[in-house]
Amino acid sequence: MLRAIFILIAIISVGISQPTPFESRITNEQMQGIADTDEIIDIDPSLIYQNIDPVELNLSSQSKDKSIYIYEPFSLNLTAKTDKVLDFDMNLTMRLNNITWLNPKPLWSKKSAGVYETTIWLLASSSQSSIESLTLTLNRNGMFFQNKTIKPDLPLIKSIESKENFANFVGEDLKIEMIKSSKFNEYSNLTTIELISKNGNLTLFNIPGEFQKQGFDSLKGDFKNQNGIYFIISDNNITDINFSYYNPIYNIFNDINLTINVQDSDLSTQVPLNPKEGEFKLYKDLSIYFAIIIFLAIFIWKKSYYSLIIAIAFIAYSLYDNKPFSDAKLKTDTKVRILPTSNSTIFAITTKEQDVKIITKKDNYTKVILQNQTIGWVENENIK
Repeated sequence: MLRAIFILIAIISVGISQPTPFESRITNEQMQGIADTDEIIDIDPSLIYQNIDPVELNLSSQSKDKSIYIYEPFSLNLTAKTDKVLDFDMNLTMRLNNITWLNPKPLWSKKSAGVYETTIWLLASSSQSSIESLTLTLNRNGMFFQNKTIKPDLPLIKSIESKENFANFVGEDLKIEMIKSSKFNEYSNLTTIELISKNGNLTLFNIPGEFQKQGFDSLKGDFKNQNGIYFIISDNNITDINFSYYNPIYNIFNDINLTINVQDSDLSTQVPLNPKEGEFKLYKDLSIYFAIIIFLAIFIWKKSYYSLIIAIAFIAYSLYDNKPFSDAKLKTDTKVRILPTSNSTIFAITTKEQDVKIITKKDNYTKVILQNQTIGWVENENIK
């Protein structure tokens, strides 16, 4: 019995003398004494840091037209398959040969996981037109992800027989909605034409002729149905404008003949060049003259000075009202536009301050006569 008690006491004393887990931990001083290993680790870095290459981008194109004429708009449907359920910034670039890209920033739509589609619209100006390369680049979070380049097959591009007055337009119909001509300066006229196209694109429209300048002041609509304001600056000895377009439905040229009838009127607002002219003006002047005669007669007959003052006031108003234009100064570097719109064609920029005559105003623009007798529109803030 006593032997068992002694054995138990010995076991307990040994257990108490063992260090605790806390006491067995390595101290900071001990950590600093541990040297770096000089063991050579022979492992291929590619096994540790492996690049995950994206699956090859698949890009295809398809045209619904088997053949088209030059200057006839056509489309290509593009499909991109990435096999990645991710969102990308999709940038399209092309190397073109005698082709105009009508929508250089097409919108891509996501059809399913990793599949995107878009449509590009094109206009060929030669039967030998081609797309040398079409490249789609995918970016993610501002960084390059992958790209793909193809050479799309185009529909057969057919040429058109030569005609001198052909205006580079192929479509089902081309209507002249409005034509206005007015004096541009002493030697030139400005003619504006409102055109409306059906199943045809007006981007490359150009009327053959010896004109000083021509082009669209504005153009609206989609790629196959458009309307726009076309302007022509021509010598004042030109009295008519002739051009033709090609109708692919009937395979014929349609001729359009326009007569230049110069009018002293504004091309967009129908405000007269001299706004003091008109039938109402005539009746008003006659009424003022009649009032002047009546009040002068009363003054002579009754010696009424009140009648004389009224007659003088009418005379002063008549003189002021018959002054056709008011004077003003135009600032340096002022842009002079053909029409009173922000996107209108700029035909002149003043190089110095100059005196001008104000014809009329419309919203934020003022119609003026410049020192060289050219008529145009300037922003109100450029008038002193």
